[in-house]
Amino acid sequence: MEPHPPNRGRRRVAALNKEKPTIRVVAERAQVAVSTVSRVLNGGYASAAAKARVQLAISELGYAPSITAQSLVTGRAGCIGVVAYTTQTAWFSQILAGIEEQLADSRQSVLLASLMLNGRYDSGRVSAWISERRVDGLMIIRYTRREHGLFTIAATAGLPVVLIGPDIKAPASSTVRCNNLDAGRIVAEHLLELGHRRIAFAGGPRDSIDSRDRHRGLSQALAQRELELPEKRVWFGPTYGPESGAEYAQLFLAMPVRTRPSAVILGNDAMALGFMRTVLQHGVKIPEEVSVVGFDGIPEGGLYWPGLTTVLQPAHRMGASGCRALLECIANPDLERTADVQYGVELVIRESTGEARSLK
Repeated sequence: MEPHPPNRGRRRVAALNKEKPTIRVVAERAQVAVSTVSRVLNGGYASAAAKARVQLAISELGYAPSITAQSLVTGRAGCIGVVAYTTQTAWFSQILAGIEEQLADSRQSVLLASLMLNGRYDSGRVSAWISERRVDGLMIIRYTRREHGLFTIAATAGLPVVLIGPDIKAPASSTVRCNNLDAGRIVAEHLLELGHRRIAFAGGPRDSIDSRDRHRGLSQALAQRELELPEKRVWFGPTYGPESGAEYAQLFLAMPVRTRPSAVILGNDAMALGFMRTVLQHGVKIPEEVSVVGFDGIPEGGLYWPGLTTVLQPAHRMGASGCRALLECIANPDLERTADVQYGVELVIRESTGEARSLK
């Protein structure tokens, strides 16, 4: 018989007996508290120096936390829920990219839900997440009155909730939005500089905070020039979708040519693109006969011709900021705080706006 290769058996026994490093061992190696290691693993706050020491200790020790064990110890699911009316929009995709980037260094995963699927609004799936403790917190994108029930269920269960671009007010753990008053003012100033005086506003739903603030900012900027935005040139659509923009386009086309607005501000880019497509199909020239402006800054606006002038929202940063706030609330459940983060906006000028036409 051939002898066994020397030491093979001893190496195997040693490998089997080698204990996996624990979170406590990582904390001792990094010279931090166990809670600090937990925060680093879950994407919570830790100083740059502490975070670097923890990551180095994890690397040196080959530490790999057990999600199941963590859940048993912490009572957490290790997952956040991201909820939107629909996940099939360019604006949501940018929000999600920011969330994904923020989660890259955490141990949290994500569950996605569209509240409108197959033509039917249904929040039951998200309610089940909460009741079954499948998520540690919720991010609700463009929160509306219809989501009030979900918010109440989550609050009752003690889950933190972060709102991104909410359409109504709610006492959430954190709210992330843009300065839509400034957005309306910026658009008004741009169009006034181009000589436009017959300006129309076609917003999203009337009860939307975004629509109301953009309308108010526009009206304030016009009033500073002693101009008025009459009610007959203000319209609110049923949704923020392109079909609402197309609906307003039909109203625009029905107006006598000489009384049509020389510039139209739509509630968002999707509405603006729906409006542009419809009027272009009917031979209206953009911007020679009507200038068009949207909001959000979705990539598609720059791919169309003429390119859409828009007010850019930093959607990627908004998603990352909201996710960061939610992770902090999850890591520190006893921390009572509410924060309203408001980002500035930027006007992106493209070919859909030009000098006002002569009505002679």
